Amino acid sequence: MKRCAFLLVMILSVVSIRAQYVSAIQPQKYDKTLHWGGAFQHLDVMAALGTTGINIEAATPLGENWRLRGGISYLPWFKKTMTCEVYVGNDQKHFDDVQEVMQVYKGYRMMKQVQMSGMLSMFNAKILVDWFPLDDEKKFRVTAGLYWGPERLANITPDSRYEATLTTIAAYNSLYEQIDPGDEMYGWGYAGLYMGKYDKDCTDPVRDIQHHEGDTYLMMPDDKGNLNIELKANSFKPYIGVGYELPFKSVGLEKKTDKWKFAVDAGVLIWGGAPTLKVSSDDINLVKDIKNVPGKKGDYVSKFKKLPVYPVINIGVVYHIL
Repeated sequence: MKRCAFLLVMILSVVSIRAQYVSAIQPQKYDKTLHWGGAFQHLDVMAALGTTGINIEAATPLGENWRLRGGISYLPWFKKTMTCEVYVGNDQKHFDDVQEVMQVYKGYRMMKQVQMSGMLSMFNAKILVDWFPLDDEKKFRVTAGLYWGPERLANITPDSRYEATLTTIAAYNSLYEQIDPGDEMYGWGYAGLYMGKYDKDCTDPVRDIQHHEGDTYLMMPDDKGNLNIELKANSFKPYIGVGYELPFKSVGLEKKTDKWKFAVDAGVLIWGGAPTLKVSSDDINLVKDIKNVPGKKGDYVSKFKKLPVYPVINIGVVYHIL
C-alpha cells in the first residue's frame, strides 16, 4: 500500500513538472492587437477625415499602456470671398468727386466696391503620444502631442478685375498728399476700403498717436496698388484630446476584420492666441486692432477672434499590420 501511494505521488510530480515545462515553452495565445508587449513590436496604420482634413498616421506601442503616433494632416484648399466698399474720408459722400477727378487724371472710372478672395488651407505634420488608462481592451485613450506646419493659412487678395481700381486709389492718395490745406479737395480725405473702426489708439514709432480709438479705418493699397491680407497662426501647435477605438468585430462584423478598428479623436489645437489677419500695406491686425468690421468679412474676423484654439474632431479606421 505504501509502495502504491509513493508511486502515485511520483507520477503526479512528473506530470506537474511536465505541465509547467510545456507551459513555459508554449505561452498562452493572446490578441496582438490588444496586448502589445514591448516597445516598437507592432505597427498600425490609420486614416481619418475631420476638421483637420485628411489624416494619415502610423502608430507603434511604447509599452503596455502607451503608444506613439506620427503622421500628416491636410485640409484642402477652399475659397472664401468678401466685398469691401470704397470710402473717401469717413464715408462715400465725396466718392463721385474723386471718381470724376481720377477719370480725368488716370483715364479710369474706379468702382465703388472691391471684391477680395482667399484660398484657405492647412497642412501639418504631427507627433502624438496615446495613454490607455483603463482596463477596457485599449479602447479609450488620452492623447497629447504637437502639430507643425506653415504659419500662413490663407492669402486674401483683390480679384484681378479690381486691380485698376486699387491702382487708381493709390494714385489719388499720392495726389492727395500734395494738396494744399486750403484746397477744397483737402477736406475730402484719403481713399481706401472701409473695414470698420480702430479698437484702440494707434501710435507711430515715436509714440505719437496717429489714429484714435473709434476713428474710421480705411485699408489702403501701397503706392503701386498692391494689397493683400495674410491669415497666420503659430507654426507649432500643441494638441490635447481624447480618443476611442472599437474593433470591427465588436459591432458584429466578420472575423476576417479582426485587425480593423473604428477610431474617433476629439480635442483642440492650441494656437497660442487668436490667428492674425494682417494687412500688407500698414501691418494692421484686423483681429486685434479693428472693431465693427461690416458684412461677411466681419463674420470672418469675429470667428477668428473667438478661436484661440482650433477644435479637432476626426473619424476614421485603424488597421493592424504587424
